Amino acid sequence: MKSNSTKVGSILAAVLLVAGGFALLGAKHDPGSAGHSMANHGEGKLKEGGQSTFAALIEVVNVFEADAKTDWAAIDIDGLRSHLLDMNDLVINTNAVTEVVDGNTIRFNVVTNGGVDSLGAIHRMVQAHSRFIEQSRGWKIAHATNDSGATVTITANDASDMVRLKALGFYGFMSLDSHHQAHHYQIAMGVGH
Repeated sequence: MKSNSTKVGSILAAVLLVAGGFALLGAKHDPGSAGHSMANHGEGKLKEGGQSTFAALIEVVNVFEADAKTDWAAIDIDGLRSHLLDMNDLVINTNAVTEVVDGNTIRFNVVTNGGVDSLGAIHRMVQAHSRFIEQSRGWKIAHATNDSGATVTITANDASDMVRLKALGFYGFMSLDSHHQAHHYQIAMGVGH
């Protein structure tokens, strides 16, 4: 059995460890805030705001908050949230198969795997992304939606594009050209999906 002084020492050590952790983070805990208030918010130390959807929302709201010219009447954070949920559904609740049609044409067949909102996500995301990639890459892209998902047919410019597309598959194709941040900003500004 531990002595009282050993128990006190253990408790003190635990308290100092926790306090030291807050000190390392540069945080000042406010007991009345359920742990959500930090003196300097860990500025410069942490980059991720938690779950990625929430982190994207934090990022765009911070940009708006920092801009004195933000037209708050036009801001549509709920619209951005809906789009981010579509992105999640597309990755998590669908399946895709790659089919090489010929030497310079590839087709992605993407179908829902039963996720409640995944069919709508497929339809919305494939249409918008195909249009963007066609413009940015110069590939000929045709897409068609159906009752179970969509097909995306891409005619590549050369053999190296075909190798790239086969390696990327549908999900890699959907991530091309890192336009998402600008697109998310536009959605949050209320100017598109």
